[in-house]
Amino acid sequence: MVGILLLLCIAMFTLYFRESDSGVVHGAQGAVLRVVAPLQNGTARATKPFRDAWNWTADLFSAKSENAKLKRELEQLRAGVASELATQDENAQLRAAVALHDAGIFPGTARLVTARVVARSTTAWYSTVTIDAGGDDGIGLYDAVVNGAGLVGRVTKLEAGAAQVTLITDQQSYVDSMVVPGGAQGIISGSVTGDITMQYVDRNEKVKVGQYVVTSGRAGSIFVRGIPIGQIESVGLQEVELYQSISVRPFVDFRKLDIVQVVLP
Repeated sequence: MVGILLLLCIAMFTLYFRESDSGVVHGAQGAVLRVVAPLQNGTARATKPFRDAWNWTADLFSAKSENAKLKRELEQLRAGVASELATQDENAQLRAAVALHDAGIFPGTARLVTARVVARSTTAWYSTVTIDAGGDDGIGLYDAVVNGAGLVGRVTKLEAGAAQVTLITDQQSYVDSMVVPGGAQGIISGSVTGDITMQYVDRNEKVKVGQYVVTSGRAGSIFVRGIPIGQIESVGLQEVELYQSISVRPFVDFRKLDIVQVVLP
């Protein structure tokens, strides 16, 4: 049967190519096309909505998959950028701390322990932070605490692996200080508002806005001489007062306090 059909097909092809365009086989082909073509067009039109729906569905799933992939890549990119920025900020803080250490302020025998702020006081009455280094690291009570910008405060509570630092902005904080240049002596005092002032500066001392204030390192002080504290913002003097009223802007940004160093004598 298959052989007969094969022979019949060969015969038809042979006759098709040998006869003219007006032959019987060509005519039959044209008649078939005239019948089938409308059916093909109708079928194509009838199935087009289904094909379009299928293609739309396939494109939708493909788009959703691509969108999910792009979201994952974006999240990874954001995480990478955030990590890189945090690392850059930390490196900048460490470089500033090293620069302060290299300034020759601290005695050659002094050792600096690097720590990170892990908690802050939750009350407005006290300005303290907790750091992740303590007695096990060699830190002692009343050790000075600095960062790359200047004086932060002093250690007031101590545990094996942590310590509480009272900031110079605390209302119970007092630091022996002096104005440079000039050398006018006074005491830096904190406040409930977090502002710091320089008190007990003799009215006859010449103090100007813009001058720097550093630790004086006077006998009995827990701070060595020359640690930067801040810059004078305003100077006031009343006729009946013995001392000047001096407002100081601290060099340390206590709102962004992160990496600090404890000065071990």
